Amino acid sequence: MSVEAHEEPKKKKSKKALWITLLILLLIPVIAVGGYLFMINKAWNKSETFDNAMPNDDGSVSSPHSDELQALVDSAKIVNDSGKDNITEGDANGNGILDIYEGGAVTARPVNTAATDILLLGSDQRTGAEALHVSGARADTIMVLHIPEDGSAAYLISIMRDTWVNIPGYGSHKVNAGLNYGGIDLQVATIEQLLGIQMDHVAEIDFQGFKALVDTLGGVTVDVPLSFSTGNNTFIAGPQTLNGSQALEFVRERYSFSDGDYQRVRNQRAFLRGVYNKLRADGALSSASKLLQVIESVSPYMSVDQGLSPSAIVGIAQPVLSNGNTQLVSMTLSNAGTGWSWDGQSIVVLDAAATSALSYALQTDTMPSYIATYGSD
Repeated sequence: MSVEAHEEPKKKKSKKALWITLLILLLIPVIAVGGYLFMINKAWNKSETFDNAMPNDDGSVSSPHSDELQALVDSAKIVNDSGKDNITEGDANGNGILDIYEGGAVTARPVNTAATDILLLGSDQRTGAEALHVSGARADTIMVLHIPEDGSAAYLISIMRDTWVNIPGYGSHKVNAGLNYGGIDLQVATIEQLLGIQMDHVAEIDFQGFKALVDTLGGVTVDVPLSFSTGNNTFIAGPQTLNGSQALEFVRERYSFSDGDYQRVRNQRAFLRGVYNKLRADGALSSASKLLQVIESVSPYMSVDQGLSPSAIVGIAQPVLSNGNTQLVSMTLSNAGTGWSWDGQSIVVLDAAATSALSYALQTDTMPSYIATYGSD
């Protein structure tokens, strides 16, 4: 997003190898102080690495779309379900996408800041028998973890999967379609263009990896925000211990809620808090052997960008460890409500002004000022 009204942020002076996933970030103190780097390296080497995780400097990706997949350009005005006209300066059709990014525009990769920005994806790609019925992959969960250069806080930004954005080379689509259309590098390019910052790392975990993680922990107790039922499980508001299959249903369900994906992203963050509390209670934050068990269970199901190594964990640990009271602040990317796309899809319409403000805050490490205006969870 544009930051024309602000000064150009300073570019990063040096680049450190950094850790990539929120879960492992929470476990950094163990690795930073322990002598188990070799064992952890051996376990993590089971993880797959993406051949092409990041876009090229000019914003292009390794697998450009074919003519058959060229998206139609959205030329109709979009209003949200409450009838609010979302048209603003720089967004002539009111779909939340700035005009300069419409029609599949491909732009050069944005500024690389001194902060650490990590794209976390939960893929809905199935394996085994399930893959016979559901093909392809979309980013079922999309989060950006932003850590300022001084490690003073960690900001977890959820992006709802139905958010209507420009996908470079394809036009207007739901944000999670980038993974299916062009793979990891296109999904990264989409998020980078949306937020106006480069991603330092990206990690993806599939359904099986998610369930294996929870079961390895012996279940996770989650403070369920709101009671609801699915076809297989009932979740009651308050603390509830979930196994892997239950946890997967908990973080994926949205049809049970009047506000759909809004509640789902709140549930996802409630689950992450439960994981952290479980690891802390079980001593995994102070026992390298228990940490190793977690890594061994999840690494076969993880795909990560090249360059990730256990030594990278130490790199990110330094600013975090120097701030023992580091807070995890969570929020959802601001939007102007739900609406309908030109082709009849139910979508989440971006708030262009709020997204531009977030982009500026991420580029300049001024997130507290952004939160003072737009709030957090």
